[in-house]
Amino acid sequence: MLRAIGDLKTEYSSESDDIARDFYGPCYRHATTYDRITGFFSSTVFHLLHGSLGTFFQTNGGRMRILCSPRMSSNDADGLVYGYAARNDTELSEMLRCELRDLLASPAADGAKLFAALVANGLLDLRLAKVALHTASSSKSMFHDKVGLFRDSAGDSVGFRGSLNETYLGLSRHGNIESIDVWPSWAGGRDAERVAKAVGRFEDIWDSKVPGVTVVGLPDDIRREIEIVAKDVDLEAFLRDASVSKANAAKLEVGGIELRDHQGAAFRAWQANGHQGIFAHATGSGKSVSGLYCAQQAIRGGLIPIILVPSKLLLEQWAVQAREVLGAKVISVGAGHNRWRTAPILRAAMENHETNRPYVIVAVLNSASTPMFRAQVQRGVDKAFVLFDESHRAGSLQYRELLEWLTAPQRLGLSATPNRANDPEGTLAVSNYFDGTVHRYTLKNALDDGVLAKYEYHPQWVSLTEEEQERWDILTTEIRRRTAMDRSSDATAPMSDQLKMKLIERARIAKSASRKIPAAIRTVVENYKPDEKQKWLIYCDNQVQVEELRVGLNDLDITAWAYHSAMTGDPINTLRMFDSEGGIIISIKCLDEGVDIPSATHALVIASSRNEREFIQRRGRILRKAPNKTIATLVDILVLPDEVQRTDSSWPLVVGELARASQFAAWGLNTDSVSKIEAKIIDMGIQLEELSELMKAGYEEDEESIEGD
Repeated sequence: MLRAIGDLKTEYSSESDDIARDFYGPCYRHATTYDRITGFFSSTVFHLLHGSLGTFFQTNGGRMRILCSPRMSSNDADGLVYGYAARNDTELSEMLRCELRDLLASPAADGAKLFAALVANGLLDLRLAKVALHTASSSKSMFHDKVGLFRDSAGDSVGFRGSLNETYLGLSRHGNIESIDVWPSWAGGRDAERVAKAVGRFEDIWDSKVPGVTVVGLPDDIRREIEIVAKDVDLEAFLRDASVSKANAAKLEVGGIELRDHQGAAFRAWQANGHQGIFAHATGSGKSVSGLYCAQQAIRGGLIPIILVPSKLLLEQWAVQAREVLGAKVISVGAGHNRWRTAPILRAAMENHETNRPYVIVAVLNSASTPMFRAQVQRGVDKAFVLFDESHRAGSLQYRELLEWLTAPQRLGLSATPNRANDPEGTLAVSNYFDGTVHRYTLKNALDDGVLAKYEYHPQWVSLTEEEQERWDILTTEIRRRTAMDRSSDATAPMSDQLKMKLIERARIAKSASRKIPAAIRTVVENYKPDEKQKWLIYCDNQVQVEELRVGLNDLDITAWAYHSAMTGDPINTLRMFDSEGGIIISIKCLDEGVDIPSATHALVIASSRNEREFIQRRGRILRKAPNKTIATLVDILVLPDEVQRTDSSWPLVVGELARASQFAAWGLNTDSVSKIEAKIIDMGIQLEELSELMKAGYEEDEESIEGD
């Protein structure tokens, strides 16, 4: 009985719950019927419910009714039936027939066979609906909000309404961001009333009694095809084995590396989306391994991987991984690798179809954007698998042309933060190219799963000098004036170049605040222990800061290496020395994207970036796991005044710094960091209730995103 589940939460969210496991599973195991109105339905959803379907159908004698709305979505409707947009029955039948055949030929065929067997045995009834514009809002909401009803033999019900569809991406913990509100009938009051109304409205819609809603069953010829498929399915054995099939599933491996659960889930979501999509995975959670596995599968399908990266260091890392993990012959393009310019080796690679020793092309974006690269690659692009590392970069004006001609059948984007801040056009271009984000794995997911190391967070703060504050105030006045001018002419117009430059100029004051360097030196002197082979990464904003800090530490007999694009030494050897011997590396942005230094134990951030991507990447860089490393330490030097009002010129600076600090502190091991930040907020005269608002408002474009990639 459903009451045996115990207390149900009033809301389940994919950000904090596994909706399939925590809500659907218990309800299936205690219910006898399941009625669902959903935007889209996919038989791949059964893969998430293996452990409870046998109990529902066999032990409980369960029955399922699914009603789909007519809209289609290539991003989420990844399976057999998801409504219809056909003009007539013939067109509808042909569309469904193609989908059935495609799914039966795919790795998700088991879900399609189970669906067919359930339909053929009368255990699942699926109908399609069209909703007219004039339909009553109460009936439309059943489709827009997507309602579900579990019922048992005792007459109890559990109803829910929310954003998720009945698809793999809808229910998967690592799929879309979704939530549902839940109302058990035995709770009485408004919950019982909501369940009763939902039950009555479902029955009326199902029986075609609601004006404006046209409901039809599956066409007869499709039902006959389903029955043919079902003849080869032993439904009883299928359901009996379903509960253990997940545990006994073959492990996914690439080059001897076994994929973690979230990596396997990402691959399956990408596969279900037609081998296209973005993995929005936290820095340090193994995006490259996920990408290599997808590349391996593409190679087995006869495709040539083209891996695009933003930097020389990432080029070298991917080239090594392609050789060692995939066993591939690698052609490197750019960053000093110029053989491809004098010989048609790229064209030869694109025409190669050997899978035992395949070619892999790894190219820096600057070189991949040249006409010479395009001339050699474009003719074979229909046989390519394209992987963009740090895929948000592809949305910049400089590289967006790549998206227009690199039309490979399989595409994968990797990025901890796929959205381009303050660049909706670039973000949309990237999303359209990859067909959206198919899998998310947040920093919280990675910390909870033990994929990343736990960390302690220690915030500090300094204030601007009188001279710096005076310059800040003058620029704030100018920014307000220019903002008013921009809005007076056209409130929807993009930010003017003059205003952008003033914002950059003001941001540089906080970034270069002179009191940061003494605070950083003091922190290192008090906490750095070279005898323990600690490995510190210090993030600065510019080369002047790097040199000031390096000289200041050297004067105290503390050796530190500078690491930036203009450095005179060998960057790769510097990282190797750091990894083996420990020490201190002072860097700017070179360590933000993709650089693998898992052994780093400490990070000191004196960079005042308000770009969400940058501080997510910096935090993830220090949280990578390594032998003998259990806890990482993150020290953050902020620029904060003694007090502030909303009308003060310093308010934007305060908002930006607190947004970063609050997010860092939220998931740290030491709760004193949260208390320390809250105490500072109170001292400045800000109400604690404003903290969530500050976090949302604090993310802003910085130099990089305003000036371009």
